[in-house]
Amino acid sequence: MQRFTPSKSWSVGFIAALSSLSMACASQAPETAPVAEALGASEVSSEALRFLNCAPGGSLFAPGEVSLPDRSEYRLTFSADGNTAYYHVDSAEAPFQAIYETRKVNGHFTPGQLVSFSGTWLDTDPFLSVDGQSLFFSSTRPVTGTEERADSDLWVVHRQADGSWGEPLHLGPNVNSDRQELYVSATRDGTLYFASGTFDSDFNVYRAERRGPGYAPAEKLSAAINSPDYWEYNSHISADGRVLIFASLNRPEGYGLGDLYASVNLGGKWTKAINLGPAVNTEKDEFHPSLSVDGRHLYFVRQTWAPFVPSDFYTLDTLCLLFQ
Repeated sequence: MQRFTPSKSWSVGFIAALSSLSMACASQAPETAPVAEALGASEVSSEALRFLNCAPGGSLFAPGEVSLPDRSEYRLTFSADGNTAYYHVDSAEAPFQAIYETRKVNGHFTPGQLVSFSGTWLDTDPFLSVDGQSLFFSSTRPVTGTEERADSDLWVVHRQADGSWGEPLHLGPNVNSDRQELYVSATRDGTLYFASGTFDSDFNVYRAERRGPGYAPAEKLSAAINSPDYWEYNSHISADGRVLIFASLNRPEGYGLGDLYASVNLGGKWTKAINLGPAVNTEKDEFHPSLSVDGRHLYFVRQTWAPFVPSDFYTLDTLCLLFQ
């Protein structure tokens, strides 16, 4: 458990809760405090803060249930109530990349079940819409014909009246290109955020607003987020569109190969992205961030490459971004 005192003026209850934590005070709020505030930190009760556990680097998520030691899991996304989750698994045997669903029953997650539309092509990066009625993902499945695509495009399935998923729908040329489109997320109003690029060049973060039955042409985000020197990818937007969390590689201020960064939308402009710090990032590779719908929990993947260790999911309360 960690305790640091933010420099801004908080409520009496908030300050009292901070003073009950065990570690020595820091003189100033961490750079990540505005991110925590934008995710609702100022609305949290002092009682919730009293029992906050902020292990550096987060905690392993659902070990033995979702995070399994003999496989690599990627991109975790939750229903609004937190009781249903989707993720994709890499495997040495078919299906090589496929999407799975798990449900929380009596406090534990059930073994993942392959979703109805996945298992033939390389399907990755699922994202469940805030209302739970649409599941977005990346895939190499053909748009026309029967040949697998050389690049991944973005697709969506919609919930049917009986609760099942419908047929995958391609998101069209305003979103997709001949580059790799990966790791889509969406705000409550349907605006998409995703990465586009190639593995031989770089990746940047784009957005596409909902327009009628489709989307407006994708727009590259500003230099506050994208840079000419580094990859920006694995972007996840908060439900209200205020916070964007993404991964970036080999930045000089980074802690490891890949780190998680965040930017806050203030009055329609993105603040300069900041490293999320040791509450999240380590000397290993952190990527594939996602937020709970209420913004209170951050989930991400941690990978070790040398020696190779299969990836797992980690999590932390976003209030921990106030205390590092």
